[in-house]
Amino acid sequence: MDCALCGAPDTTGGDLCPACERLSSSFTRTLDQARDPTGPAHPLPASAFDPGHAFGGRYTIVELVGAGGMGQVYKAIDKRLNRTVALKLIRPGLQTRLDALRRFRRELSLAQQVSHPNVCRVHDLGEVEGALYISMEFVHGQALEDLLRSMGHLSPRQTVAIARQVCAGLQAVHEQRIVHRDLKPANVMVDRAGHAVLMDFGMAYHPADDRLTSEGSVLGTLAYLSPEHARGQALDPRSDIYALGVVLFEMLTGRRPPADDGPLPLALRETGATCPPPSRFFPEVPAALDEVVLRCLERDPARRFPSAAELEQALARTAAAFPTTLITAPREIVTAPPSRGKRRALLGGAAAAVLLAGFVLARLLPGPPAPGPFSVAVVPLAHEGPRESAYLREVIPLVLGDALRAAPGAEVAPFASSRGFSPREDPRSVAGQLGVGHVLGGRITVRESRATLALVLTDREGRAVWSSARAGAAPDLLAEADGLAEAVLEAVGRRPPALRRPSRSARALELYLQGQTFLEGWDVERNDARAEEAFRGAVAADEGFAPARAGLARALYRLYRETKDPRLVEQAQAEAERAIALAPSLPEAHLALGVIRLARGRSVEAAAAFQRAEALAPADDNVCREIANAYASLGRPAEAERLFQRAIDLRPGYWENHSEKGVFHLQQGQLEQAGGLFDRVISLRADGDIGYVNRATVHLWGGDPAAAEPLLLTALRLNPTAQAHTNLGFVYYALGRFEEAAREYRAATESGATGAEAYGSLGDALRQMGRRAEARAAYARAIELAEERLRVNPRDDTMRGGLAMFLAGAGRCPEAGDEARRAAGPAASADVDYYAAVAFAICGGRAEAVRLAVRALDGGSVADLRTNPDLAGVRDDPEVRRRLEQD
Repeated sequence: MDCALCGAPDTTGGDLCPACERLSSSFTRTLDQARDPTGPAHPLPASAFDPGHAFGGRYTIVELVGAGGMGQVYKAIDKRLNRTVALKLIRPGLQTRLDALRRFRRELSLAQQVSHPNVCRVHDLGEVEGALYISMEFVHGQALEDLLRSMGHLSPRQTVAIARQVCAGLQAVHEQRIVHRDLKPANVMVDRAGHAVLMDFGMAYHPADDRLTSEGSVLGTLAYLSPEHARGQALDPRSDIYALGVVLFEMLTGRRPPADDGPLPLALRETGATCPPPSRFFPEVPAALDEVVLRCLERDPARRFPSAAELEQALARTAAAFPTTLITAPREIVTAPPSRGKRRALLGGAAAAVLLAGFVLARLLPGPPAPGPFSVAVVPLAHEGPRESAYLREVIPLVLGDALRAAPGAEVAPFASSRGFSPREDPRSVAGQLGVGHVLGGRITVRESRATLALVLTDREGRAVWSSARAGAAPDLLAEADGLAEAVLEAVGRRPPALRRPSRSARALELYLQGQTFLEGWDVERNDARAEEAFRGAVAADEGFAPARAGLARALYRLYRETKDPRLVEQAQAEAERAIALAPSLPEAHLALGVIRLARGRSVEAAAAFQRAEALAPADDNVCREIANAYASLGRPAEAERLFQRAIDLRPGYWENHSEKGVFHLQQGQLEQAGGLFDRVISLRADGDIGYVNRATVHLWGGDPAAAEPLLLTALRLNPTAQAHTNLGFVYYALGRFEEAAREYRAATESGATGAEAYGSLGDALRQMGRRAEARAAYARAIELAEERLRVNPRDDTMRGGLAMFLAGAGRCPEAGDEARRAAGPAASADVDYYAAVAFAICGGRAEAVRLAVRALDGGSVADLRTNPDLAGVRDDPEVRRRLEQD
């Protein structure tokens, strides 16, 4: 037999070619074993471990799921992390190859650095009683190789959908300076959602090859090797691009290039040998896709795509020509490419694909017509009963939404969005704003120990399509959430499998909702300390309640932002990681981890966590807003704006998406953009107060308080909030109508405003009116509240700038000057400079006030500098006047 690598006669009859000293016959065997490319070279026992076997005290064996050249692969339970993993046990005969294992450990160390939704996560390499093992993620899915075997070939659309995800994974691998070296259909897993995952990167191994990763070695299945790889030359990411080109050709045609059934792969043929385009075999393949495949298969690496990112972009351009439909693929590849598909825990191993009987690739493969999409918003219930049972009006919808979300194909609007609608809201308005087809609402009535729950499901036209009434104790009604969700789904023709999820205690749910209320500011002022307290209570009531742990992580992180106590950020990260261990598919857990990582300067890992959250909730605009706010808070406006816009694109009819982006532009000093977005909020929700309040703020910051007055009066008619009263007070203060300003500031404190700012503003208005005794009392309260805040977080320069203003108003100018100078240091924000300028102006320090006002204007802060009566003398300065005219 001739050597398949160099063509020399193989006279030894063995594996090693005497001419090129490479593994000739074993690769020839691989070519013949088209459906078992990594088949074991040594026999394996049928089952080394039976189900239930305790391995190393940490793992419980569930079942044997595969075997390959490396050894056996088991599905197992990691008892420490309480999750399912794949355990690959390394064949005993390979453990004696110390040099190979040393390099293998190095590869695993690199592999653990890759965290991406389209790459199998490697946990660790360990040893138990002399048996080496690798622990990896586990997926219920099918190898691409088996998918091709069952389908023959895939359509261009299906091919591009999978290939773009593989590109995303490859890009993440290449960014860690790892070349996969063994990319082939057996090493790509596809889960039930059509999400593709790359396996075994950096771990290509052949049992008869000692030269594991050293330069000059030949690894991987020969049919997919690049020309430079097959001849033992130096490799780079373009070698993986070639392999992916072979995979693309095979997906499109069901055969390997050049598809002439010759014994040698394309890489080992004469240099002039070419590959025909896939369209020669299947004419539906578009010419643009032909070009992509053939460029990947160029013999000269310099003529291929230089990176997986550029290949993904080329595939995206071909996809744009397809008829509009859903394609699971990353949106872009930057540092760690995002992916919109769902990613489960994955099984790594060259021949260890987990097979499921009757597996169907629902998003990508043809099959029986699926029922139409079902999207729903679950809104708060009307409540009648004692105050202590009022939490049920939101807990029940929260639980129902989670139960519906667990059903395949159901899209549930985030409760953070649907919670903003009252039980009396027109269902047609709710459906239109949230972009859903149905609205689920109703009433909860509590009498003594009995509760009655009445639910109604309406379509987007407001027609009732299902209703139900249940009675019982409140905990019993919560326990019926899964059954109610099944009834809703059956009413719209979904006929789901039985939903069975962990039950939660009513107390844990109540505390969780309280935590969310304080964390998000639902109907109350945000209070991170009270949010932490509530989430801790929920976790104490139910230690396995992953959403409560994710909420606790976010609350601890916000407290860290206030206090800069490093222990809090460590606790926050631990809680986020624990939430992920409990519920790997919980978007909020990955979101919390991403926020924490971003704050700690670990941008790449943060991006990976954010991408995971987006992949798990691809249609959740609330997730996008949260990520955007995280970027905005850390001074990364480009990323923030992109994600705010993505939230709008996902749910363009929902007012809050436009409102949040408007607030972002307002904080950036971009008043025109902010005003346009707030106008949109008003048009979408004319009966809500938020749009009017925020549009008025744009006028205030733009120096036109008169235009803000009618907007705020409208807001107060709709909803008399403390914020609207405060802002109207600013209007009257700027217009010199100090008595009306004092009235509104006092109304703000009576409406629930408890911050130092409200009392300080009241003091300002009373001082301007000459009512000094009342002003001193208001300032005293403002100073007390500010100092209390500063005891918690002495680094809060914004609050310190406010304290300087309150002290100045109270006539305590030496103290005011000290606080102003401390606050307005070299790194102070523009707003802090503005507050310090006001303090100096009140106390007669005009020169210092001018300097700080100029700095504030240069930093982008205008606030009410044009109208504040305390700054009249400052506005006369030529430099200040010139800058105000420029704005």
